[in-house]
Amino acid sequence: MNKVTAAADLLVDIGPCDDDAYLFLNGRLIVQTRLGEVRRFQREMPDGSYNFRLQVINSGGWAWRAKLILTINGTTLTDVNEVGGSGFYKGEVYEQEWQCRIEGGKLVDF
Repeated sequence: MNKVTAAADLLVDIGPCDDDAYLFLNGRLIVQTRLGEVRRFQREMPDGSYNFRLQVINSGGWAWRAKLILTINGTTLTDVNEVGGSGFYKGEVYEQEWQCRIEGGKLVDF
């Protein structure tokens, strides 16, 4: 007899970001973009606790941008659209984390 397990639907829309963006799920890189690139990522998420982290790195080109929408079962976990100035600074310009919990295939805590 096969056991059917419930899963939630994750949809990620990332970008355009300036310059490089990295999205991690429980510490593991799942999506990466380069300057101006837009990507969509989908995955079924089994029951459990999850930690998402977005990191944006700038090459020192005056301004930066972070853009990300995380949706689980049609509910927006986060909608980031941040811009800023960095001058000649090279390095991390944006980093944020979000947590959620899925039970019975439903988003129950975020």
